Amino acid sequence: MSPKRILVIEDETDIREMLALRLKKETFEVVEASEGMTGLKKALEEQPDLVLLDLMLPFTNGLDILRKLRASRKSAQVPIIIVSAKGEESDVVVGLELGADDYVAKPFNMSVLLARINALLRRFHASEAPPKIVNVGSVEIDTDRFLVTVDGESVALTRTEFGILYALATANGRVLTRNQLIDEAIGSDAMVTDRTIDVHVTSLRGKLGEARDIVETVRGIGYRISVADE
Repeated sequence: MSPKRILVIEDETDIREMLALRLKKETFEVVEASEGMTGLKKALEEQPDLVLLDLMLPFTNGLDILRKLRASRKSAQVPIIIVSAKGEESDVVVGLELGADDYVAKPFNMSVLLARINALLRRFHASEAPPKIVNVGSVEIDTDRFLVTVDGESVALTRTEFGILYALATANGRVLTRNQLIDEAIGSDAMVTDRTIDVHVTSLRGKLGEARDIVETVRGIGYRISVADE
C-alpha cells in the first residue's frame, strides 16, 4: 500500500519543517506550501489524502483557502484539519461550517495531532460498504456514488456531513445522541466534541435547503430524522 500523502499549508518555516520531519518519520509522504494560493495549487495537483491548514497565512487567509478547497471537485472531499494559533471560537466555528473536519490549536502536542490525523484517515479510508440508496422524504442518499440529492438536485456535502446524514437516515427514526453520531458517523477514535457535531449539523441543514427540517433536534438528547408526511 502506498503511503498517505499529507499537504502542510503553513507559513512558519520552523513549524512546517517540524511537521514535515515528524510526518515523514511516520511514513507519510509530505507536500509543503508556505502560503495559501500555493497550497491550493498543490492540493489540486498533488491530490493529498489529508490537508493540514493554518488559518493565519500571508496574502490569502486560511478560511479563504478552505472555501476554495471545498468549492473544487478535486478537493471537496479531502479531509482537512485546521492548525492555527487563532483560539477564538468564532474562527473554529467558521472553519467547521466551511467544511473543515477537525482542528488543533497551537501550540499543539505532536502525538495528539498524529492521533487525529490517523483517526481521520481511518474513517475516510474505511472499507467500502455495498452500494446502497436511502430515501428520506425528498432526500436521496447514494452511498455508492457518495451523492445526496434533494428533489433530484445534487447537494455538495463534506464526508462528515454525509456520515451524519446517513447515520440519522438509517437509524429508523431513533434519536441519536451526539456521542452516538461521533461513533457512527465519524468514528469512536475521532477527537471531536459535542459542539463540533452541532456545527456540522447546522451546516448540513443549511445545505439541505427546503429539506432542512428532516434533521430534527431533540432537546437535551441529540438528533433524529423526522419526515412530516410519514
